[in-house]
Amino acid sequence: MVKKQLSTLDRQCTNSMGMMIEAAAKMSLQDNEFWELVEQKLVDEGLLRYFTLEKTAEILCNVAHVGRGSDELVELIEKTFIKHRKGLSENTIHVAKQGFAKLSKGSEIMHRVLADPNTELPALE
Repeated sequence: MVKKQLSTLDRQCTNSMGMMIEAAAKMSLQDNEFWELVEQKLVDEGLLRYFTLEKTAEILCNVAHVGRGSDELVELIEKTFIKHRKGLSENTIHVAKQGFAKLSKGSEIMHRVLADPNTELPALE
């Protein structure tokens, strides 16, 4: 039922999608079909860009909690945080650090940004 509902969600339903991801992570859901659908929605359909930075960090943490998160998804989240680094709140940084630590992923640049969001990255400007 949830998978059927998830497959119909679009950019107007990010709150619902976020709640589904959070609930699935809290119960440590190990349903491959569900998590593949989540990845499809966030990466392939590009719905990740419609989430706030705070919610994106929570998604990262939730996905890490269940041991999921493709390299594509993690890279997309990284790029989002690097691009919008000056808009990262202390709480968002804290949650993102937890997520990257759980996954043992994250580039050197990402870790620099999380350590100091005001750092200048001339190669990316």
